[in-house]
Amino acid sequence: MSQKRPKYLSLKEKVNVIGKLKAGSSVTHLANQHSVAKSTICAINKKKENILKCVNSTFSGPGKRKTLKCSELPKMEKALYRWFLKQRQKNYPVNGLIVKEKAKFFHSTIKETQSDFNASDGWLQHFKKRYGVRFIKISVEKLSSRPELMDPFKNKLQAKIKELGLSHDQIYNADELGLFWKLLPDRTYVSSQEKNTPGRKREKQRVTFLACTNAIGMHKVKLFVIGKAKNPRSFKNFDSPVDYNFSDSSWMTATISKHWFHHSFVPQVKKSVLVISNFYMCVFYYSISGNF
Repeated sequence: MSQKRPKYLSLKEKVNVIGKLKAGSSVTHLANQHSVAKSTICAINKKKENILKCVNSTFSGPGKRKTLKCSELPKMEKALYRWFLKQRQKNYPVNGLIVKEKAKFFHSTIKETQSDFNASDGWLQHFKKRYGVRFIKISVEKLSSRPELMDPFKNKLQAKIKELGLSHDQIYNADELGLFWKLLPDRTYVSSQEKNTPGRKREKQRVTFLACTNAIGMHKVKLFVIGKAKNPRSFKNFDSPVDYNFSDSSWMTATISKHWFHHSFVPQVKKSVLVISNFYMCVFYYSISGNF
């Protein structure tokens, strides 16, 4: 018969035990309450100064930790955590790579030890546990949708495809995509006190792509790109693999969408159905002749 594994109390439970002992609770009562031996309660009381010191040094309290193992680089980690809190106060997203790079910076600046510090994934996990840091998705406004319109649209589209006698290689879908090339991550580490994190103003520097392909994926219309510059310097003396247009905001406009349809899409396809999503033009049908 296997031995019953001993129960280990978390630091939070140990702090609770210390508080109750101070308030006058008996060792026997606390041992029964936590289903541990009386010797465990006595050991907690004996080590209470170290327990409270370790808990108070983590900023975030005891959490779910069960050991007293503290950081080998306490000064560096405290500086790192203060920096982390400042970033969160400014609502800047912080991920693991950023934390590790900043840790190496503080280690080289503070010079707490002479040993090398690589800011490994293992160290990062221990740092997060010591300081109660979690990784969550940044809240954003949910996009509105109208599911009640989906079935009528699908029925109408299928009827039109059947009416025209089209195969899957004649059914095209085009979708507009924005690349915010200065956009920060959408997930961030947060302190244990943060229940969620609000969104922040997005960087607006972007280019827009319009991708279009048929249902079987065998024919891809030339990629269409929209920027802010009328004649980008990088395109000078360069045979671009994409079709390009421009607008003041790098966004799609009705004029540009019509230009794309007549000068990019139409010359590359034959009789087809084009379904357009998130775009200035609604769903429409257009019959043309031509070659792939």
